[in-house]
Amino acid sequence: MLENEQMIKDVEQNMEDAGYTREEIEAFIPVWQSGNKKESMRLLSKQRKVLLVSIHKKQAELERLEDLLTTARG
Repeated sequence: MLENEQMIKDVEQNMEDAGYTREEIEAFIPVWQSGNKKESMRLLSKQRKVLLVSIHKKQAELERLEDLLTTARG
């Protein structure tokens, strides 16, 4: 496999792991390959924000559970 093909597969896998849909990945790859850094950053930042919101929601859920555990311990 060519080095460039492997790099594309790595980017696709990274994006999939980060929660991108197949359609979003297929839309991103040509933008990334074209060297359009501004648009690439916009697309990546959009999903980063989605992930951060999800993390913060889970963190708040964990904190509420910790509060419940503390109350249950007495």
